[in-house]
Amino acid sequence: MKKKVDIIASCYNEEDNVLPFFDEAKKYLSDDKHEYNILYIDDGSTDKTYEKVVELRNNIEKNQKENNEVKVSIISFVHNFGHEAAMCAGFDNSKADYLIFMDVDLQNPPAKIPEIVKEFEEGADCVLLRRVKYEGASLVKKFFSKSYYLFSSIVLRNKNERDVSDFFAVDKNLAKTISEKYKTRLRFVRSFVQHEAKNIAIVNYENAARNSGVSRYNFFKLTKLAIISELSRNKFLRDKYKATDDNPIYIIDETKTKL
Repeated sequence: MKKKVDIIASCYNEEDNVLPFFDEAKKYLSDDKHEYNILYIDDGSTDKTYEKVVELRNNIEKNQKENNEVKVSIISFVHNFGHEAAMCAGFDNSKADYLIFMDVDLQNPPAKIPEIVKEFEEGADCVLLRRVKYEGASLVKKFFSKSYYLFSSIVLRNKNERDVSDFFAVDKNLAKTISEKYKTRLRFVRSFVQHEAKNIAIVNYENAARNSGVSRYNFFKLTKLAIISELSRNKFLRDKYKATDDNPIYIIDETKTKL
């Protein structure tokens, strides 16, 4: 039986990147051992991101000739909840054997997908992608990123891998653990993943410039993310900000979601 692989692509106002991402990813999603699905998470976009994904999905279903054709599905939020919430939706809703999280702007190269899948087949339960080259980032962003990792590792004794991002992958067992254990609004998913993983593999990659659009991370947002990343390591604080029905991590628009 073929194993299922979900490529979980977070989207917020990425109408110009939906199709280019699919076209590039499809080049690397064809083999005899796996079924591939691209799961777009529409994080409350206000442009035509949702319409572009639905159009792509309809075209695939209309022209599908082979059982191993790459599939497309979408989860749509009622409004913008943020990138971390989008990843949580992937953990909670994917039924795949392997989940690969990446941005839809092509900064994370789909060419690395076969290498990621190979690491799973060799026994990894988590694959972290380490940047060895960072195209398209400002000097401020590069400086802030390096400073954060140095401060976190030296002062706070945080042993998380350096120079990794939200481009990572997990198997279904680790995904289930993250989904069930970390129902909190104080979240830093990549840290949770590293803490729970038992067999981590590292794959190096060169971060490309965005295909279209501009980064939404500014100095303030990066500072906030760094603070949350450290606070989220504390179980007491995570429990204090536990997600509830009245204050959830995200809310799915069931009328627009197509799995």
